[in-house]
Amino acid sequence: MPETRMPCGPSRRSVLAVLGLGAAGMALSGCGIRLEDDAPRVPLVPTREPVPGEAFLIGLWLGSQDLAAQASALGGPGTGLPARLALLHRAQAGVLRTLLRSEGVPDSVVDDARKRHTSTPSTTSSPTTGASATPGTAPNGSTTGASTSPSRSTLAAAEAAALSPESFAALGALDAKAVVTPAAALAQRAAAATLLGKLPAWSTQEDVPADLAAAALEATRAAVYGFEVVAAQSAGAQRAQATATLATLRARVARLEQPAGDKAPPASLGYPLPFPVTTPGAAKRLALHVLEGLRASHAAATGRAARDATGLAATVQWLAEAEGLCHRWGMALQPFPGLE
Repeated sequence: MPETRMPCGPSRRSVLAVLGLGAAGMALSGCGIRLEDDAPRVPLVPTREPVPGEAFLIGLWLGSQDLAAQASALGGPGTGLPARLALLHRAQAGVLRTLLRSEGVPDSVVDDARKRHTSTPSTTSSPTTGASATPGTAPNGSTTGASTSPSRSTLAAAEAAALSPESFAALGALDAKAVVTPAAALAQRAAAATLLGKLPAWSTQEDVPADLAAAALEATRAAVYGFEVVAAQSAGAQRAQATATLATLRARVARLEQPAGDKAPPASLGYPLPFPVTTPGAAKRLALHVLEGLRASHAAATGRAARDATGLAATVQWLAEAEGLCHRWGMALQPFPGLE
């Protein structure tokens, strides 16, 4: 006897009413109905729940594209800071897009956010909430459609706009495995804002978890020792630069001792050097080695601070400051400092 296929019409629905909910779910699949993220809620039909921090990640991705466009609009030489920032933000956008996919955010959701972002010029189009930190920017750094002439100051403000309490709260909502990449992106924006002339408004660090502060303290003490050697084996401008870096690092040690409290390790009299340092050239190599290690250490700390907005804000600040020191010593800026 030939197979009989039941059409998806009234007669089939009457059969489904008898067979119950399990058959109803099968019928939805057989009729070619699939659930979309923007579909209206239907009783007994499951709807997709956003992944933790989804809106924040989408906003960070949109912000990277906005910042790339703003930096490019400034023009200037290809070796200038705006041009380099444009490249960094394009690289960020690509990685963050991949992260969204790996976190299970459907392409349709991301594409819809991008369409709404560019089609509502009079409102804040970022998926995140909260008041804009500066006119024309949302807290995650994406533009809100307000038209301003491109300048270093407007770019600096846009870079710094991502560093809001709302951003760090959203960062803390992410799964632990997904925290490090967006945290490094925020650190890059903080470093960029500083280099462009706008110091971020960091919060105080009295409430930083003691274990995080203790780990950062030990890493910074090691960097202080390294730069004492650098300063001793340098001359002229390099010695002056090493002395200035030492002052910055020693000030950070002093700031970290209070939150570290009893968890602070005893200060060491010295640390092993990676190679002999007896010339200014070797001293310069040591400076780069020490700063690269400090940057990587602070990047790793962002993962240990997962689920703690206060700890994440602190580790992002430490990472941003390390990135700034790296830049002053001639090291290339990174789209995700400490992760490359």
